Amino acid sequence: MSRLDCISNRNTKIVAAYVKYRLGSHERLFEGLKYPSERYLSPDEFFLSEDEWTSYENFQAVLRKAKAMVEEPYFYFFCGASSGKLRSWGRLNHFVSLFTNPNEGFKRLSFFAGHFTDTKDIEILIPPFYDKGLGKFRTIIEIRYHSDIDVHTDYAGDAYSRGILSSIPTIWGLKPAQVRQIMNPYNPVVLFGTEPDLALFRLSPIVEDHFLLIMNPGNGKRKKVGKAVFLIPERIGERLAYLGRYCDKRPAQTPDAEEYKEALLITETVEVNQRILFKAGEIFNAPSFVLDVTYQRLSLRGRAYRIWKGRWNGDDPAEGLVETINRLKETIAARNKAYEGLEESNLALKNAKAALEDYAQNLAIKVDERTAELRKAQDELRRFNQGLEAKVKEQVEQLRRYNELRRYLSPKLSEIILSSGSALGAEPKRKMMTVVFSDIRNFSSFTESLEPEELFPLMDRYLSEMTDIIYRYDGTLNKIIGDGLLVFFGDPIPIEDHAERAVLMAVEMQKKAALLKNEWLQYGHDFGIGIGINTGFMTVGNIGSSIHKDYTVIGNQVNVASRLESQAKAGQVFISERTHSRTKNLVEVEKVGRIKVRGIREFVVVYNVKVR
Repeated sequence: MSRLDCISNRNTKIVAAYVKYRLGSHERLFEGLKYPSERYLSPDEFFLSEDEWTSYENFQAVLRKAKAMVEEPYFYFFCGASSGKLRSWGRLNHFVSLFTNPNEGFKRLSFFAGHFTDTKDIEILIPPFYDKGLGKFRTIIEIRYHSDIDVHTDYAGDAYSRGILSSIPTIWGLKPAQVRQIMNPYNPVVLFGTEPDLALFRLSPIVEDHFLLIMNPGNGKRKKVGKAVFLIPERIGERLAYLGRYCDKRPAQTPDAEEYKEALLITETVEVNQRILFKAGEIFNAPSFVLDVTYQRLSLRGRAYRIWKGRWNGDDPAEGLVETINRLKETIAARNKAYEGLEESNLALKNAKAALEDYAQNLAIKVDERTAELRKAQDELRRFNQGLEAKVKEQVEQLRRYNELRRYLSPKLSEIILSSGSALGAEPKRKMMTVVFSDIRNFSSFTESLEPEELFPLMDRYLSEMTDIIYRYDGTLNKIIGDGLLVFFGDPIPIEDHAERAVLMAVEMQKKAALLKNEWLQYGHDFGIGIGINTGFMTVGNIGSSIHKDYTVIGNQVNVASRLESQAKAGQVFISERTHSRTKNLVEVEKVGRIKVRGIREFVVVYNVKVR
């Protein structure tokens, strides 16, 4: 089920950017569309805010109006394809800078799709692999629309989405990907009767005796262009999928005979006015969209350039800069402390050397009686140097572990782990934990109107106050993503009352945010944070490759907390039923309702914690 406002305004920003690129201005593009005028001064301000979502109808209207303005036959596809060249994805561009090749971009399509639309789900059926026969990389993608969305009304959005997919390799300077739509769920009779861009060709398709017939544009007579076939299911992992294989008849007396889905195979390409409307080999009436995407291989030189460029061209998001500065401060302080210890050791060495020189001056006088003592002093000095080297190595290793722990934990928890000799998240493991997401509401409007010199002190104060509260409740501060925080309880130090601590921490964070509000109001902006909390089994530990690992937490229950945070308004703390069951005697709540989270079969019951 899709929500009412199911299209992210990142999409309307992409459309506006392409119209401006073609015409020099996107003026009047959003004219006449409904928007929350009580919060925004103009439709442009609303539809260009990537933190907002709009209705499915609004997005369709923007797409079709933009096509009429640009007057381009394949506008929808080219508009989506422009997003890579124009870098019109908003803050999501910062994520792209973390990827070293197109394969990583395609592997994370499901994540990015959730930040663009709530009308469909994208799944990578076959991850990117190198096809030696084609000499290119290839991946198979499935797109399924939610049950409350009529796929025939999104013909324009379908082409737009394929354009975005084709643009992914262009980020690395490669040619656009070739996106071949193997199958689609369109009923051609409905599509050509209701889609304005297709109805004007007057093909009037019908299905008779298991054949697809259309009106021949040349002579006005009907001709066969397709036939009924049965799709052959293929096993991908633990599920059955349809990748375009078919047969003319459904096999009888086989266990999986019912899994053979009837569809329409196009047998003849139909082209009208230099536009292909049906292409031989396409399959209609399929269970879902299946796309076969091929793209060039990124050379080692191109990959190295991409890594260098991502590190040095200043594309890092502002939040990355804040975190980097804070970590540098901690590192410098730790190094200063280590240097103090080394200076003391050097002083001891100098004193020992001075004593040795004095001893040597008198050696000529008492050579015989001092020889044994000199050898003893030399042996002691050698052992001292060896011990000093080992001690320095030990201190350096201790410093490295301390810096690693300081990224996530309070000084108290860091000392506990260091004293026990444990490692931070050595191997991923499943644990019952509580995870917390928080985010500043309308943060993009702050960044657009405030200069960095004004914004950084506000953010520095905010993050400092929030970090103090998190450490006070022994939470693990996993990530600072700009204005957002990811905190979890229960690892690396086991905590029985992790849910109680998380909720009490969130209440105190909201109270502190209310006190910070006056500082933000001085700059003409309201201030508030939304918080989402969930309790459940999740995977925690060092996740990644041998080159780079990240200590973090993942799983469906993490996604639930993220979704609760996205639903919470300023000043609200949304908790799940699991968290509520552990804290109902601790705080007063009010039931909000139920939400659907991708990957979770049942609806999630939501409660709002009353902050007094």
